[in-house]
Amino acid sequence: MKKIIFLIILLVGLYFGYSFIKGKEDTSSKFVYEDILTNIGNNNVDVNTFTIYGKYLNLKGNLPIEEGNYTLVLKNNDEEITIKTDTIDNTFSTSKYINQGINLEKLKIGNYIILLHNTKTDTYYNLINKTDYHDNTYYTITKNKSNNLITFKEEEFNDINYWIINIKKDKLPDDVYDVVLDPGHGGIDTGAGNGKYHESKFNLDYAKTLKEVLEEEGFKVKLTRSDDTNIDKYGAGSRTGIPYEVKAKLMLSIHLNSSNSKKENGVEIYYAYEDNNDYAKVIASNIVKYANTKYSINTQNKVDNGVYMRVYSKSDINQLIKDAKKDGFEPYNFSDHETYYYFIRETGGIMTGAFTDGRNPKMGENICSECIMNCHK
Repeated sequence: MKKIIFLIILLVGLYFGYSFIKGKEDTSSKFVYEDILTNIGNNNVDVNTFTIYGKYLNLKGNLPIEEGNYTLVLKNNDEEITIKTDTIDNTFSTSKYINQGINLEKLKIGNYIILLHNTKTDTYYNLINKTDYHDNTYYTITKNKSNNLITFKEEEFNDINYWIINIKKDKLPDDVYDVVLDPGHGGIDTGAGNGKYHESKFNLDYAKTLKEVLEEEGFKVKLTRSDDTNIDKYGAGSRTGIPYEVKAKLMLSIHLNSSNSKKENGVEIYYAYEDNNDYAKVIASNIVKYANTKYSINTQNKVDNGVYMRVYSKSDINQLIKDAKKDGFEPYNFSDHETYYYFIRETGGIMTGAFTDGRNPKMGENICSECIMNCHK
């Protein structure tokens, strides 16, 4: 009888011990921000811009009236990560360049709340999302056959809305890719050529070779076209649509320019106006180094060795406005800071000033036209 009673006590003890440990595990795995949010109270600031470009998250918003030194932080009950933040004219932002900001590839596994911190007064402010983008997701670039899934969600505690980031390991879904390669031209659009030699064919060969090399390195790669066909510039399954559809972090469009001069040759890498050119420099210098070639001698639109940026000139804009009026649609809101090449401009969405929203029936509609129109209101 004593043995039976002892066994029952032991089983009950094990049960409650397991429940206690399991309860602590469950509590530690939840978003436990009650203390943080209670201390914040009604200290709120608005976020007006939320963008993810490549592997970078950028936030922009309004500073509080309180004077001080402000920085964004990722915070939970165990740690606080400070984020480089620019403040000017009563606003804060993570970067003035679209390819800088919060590097999503470097975030550690865990759950965090995003806050604005006045380091002078040690006051925290909750971020209120005033953008049109909510509950976003991001998959990190494949490394060692592994990825992280980052989710951005808005929760509520005691009538306080707060923004949380959750980072956890997860595999890429079948329809998500690391890189998109665009072999320029195709089909009846042969591009530059000489006799039986066509740019579209060379572009495809180069893209397929690059795809194989990148896949050997473990990356998941998508081609905009895999044969000699001409695909649409806009819409579902198009050159500008595919990068959105597969959530790619990197997009490269391969082209070969032609010239009547035998002296014109070499590597040219084009980038967006809102971008800084650090990555373009890396690509250009590595192609020259490892492909045993040289930088282009072309000086038009040149920014650095092998690095170029083309924007719409005033004459370009005037001509496009004339064409719009002639064809009976409202001209786009051009400026001389708009990136000229459509693949670079339109695949960046609002970050690169994309503007093809369907008003020109000849061009079709960018599948991210909603965010484009929001940007140009």
